[in-house]
Amino acid sequence: GVGGHLLLWLVLVRNPRSRSKPSSVLLLNLSLADLGALLTLPCVLLSASFQNWQLGGGTCVLLGFMTSVTVGVEIFSLAALAVLRYRIVAPQMRPPVSLTIETHRLCTVVAIWLVSVTMALPKVTYINFDGGCTWSVGQQEWLFFLVPAFLVYYMAPLLCIAINCGLIISHLHRCRGSLVADRRNKKATALLISSTLVFAVSWLPYYAL
Repeated sequence: GVGGHLLLWLVLVRNPRSRSKPSSVLLLNLSLADLGALLTLPCVLLSASFQNWQLGGGTCVLLGFMTSVTVGVEIFSLAALAVLRYRIVAPQMRPPVSLTIETHRLCTVVAIWLVSVTMALPKVTYINFDGGCTWSVGQQEWLFFLVPAFLVYYMAPLLCIAINCGLIISHLHRCRGSLVADRRNKKATALLISSTLVFAVSWLPYYAL
């Protein structure tokens, strides 16, 4: 995983044409979050393998916080990429904006990180460090944190991705042309539907557990 992401950075940084694409910033942001998640993975495995946490209370809290932040950035970046794909496919539907493209991308990335950090802060208060590294979640936390987190982290991005993929599919079917173009549109439709289903299936166990 780390090697794959480093190669992605190498391609985007060394290739001006790839670097200039609108999706490059969001891809790099997604890659950065995924790298953070991969680097916390050894600690997560250690926490799952041993009842007695060996790395101290501070590391336990930091691990819980970083896990939530990286997950949030990954999910919100995927949702932002879905919106961007639709705007690329149907540019005539893009509303006029006064900000430059670069500023708009930067604001999007900053907003993704701010929302992810804000959503991760309550989780830190529920970590119960008494020799182990576990959550202490009662009924109140269910109502005021876990359910809103499920809606914000999973349902809202899933709806965003599904809606934008549906809009892209609808736009492609309205732009019928040659046989080759129709075949390409069918492949794109299958890819969009598959990517939405993969997102739904991949993240659901995380929040269900």
